[in-house]
Amino acid sequence: MKNALVRTALVVFALCVGAWLVVAYRAIELEEKGQAAVTDLQHGRISAAKQRDAVDALDDARFLNADQAPNLIEGNLWVFASDRRRAAALARKITADEPENVSGWFLAYLAETGAAKRAAIRRVSELDPWAGEALR
Repeated sequence: MKNALVRTALVVFALCVGAWLVVAYRAIELEEKGQAAVTDLQHGRISAAKQRDAVDALDDARFLNADQAPNLIEGNLWVFASDRRRAAALARKITADEPENVSGWFLAYLAETGAAKRAAIRRVSELDPWAGEALR
């Protein structure tokens, strides 16, 4: 009886790990779709439909994902799409959730203006002096 219980627990554990790996792999695929849209935007305009598809993919990538990568990618998408208001909102969320996330503060530097932009430069400099020096 004890062996059957242990085996059952191991099977359940293995199924949970497998499901988590499937979700994580799918998130990576969705993030790559969003990053491809950012790359396309860097080289020129993309269609509104492709931009919506990328944002939808990044929304789906957030499912059971504690990583900030979907937010960072979407923030970059909005920066290159010249929608700094949306990019700044994502930067604020990232930096509030993870105050030591250099990429989030760099996104804030790209998206913000005025005092918020200066605060982002200071924070990047504190967290990564070389990157901060490059921004100055």
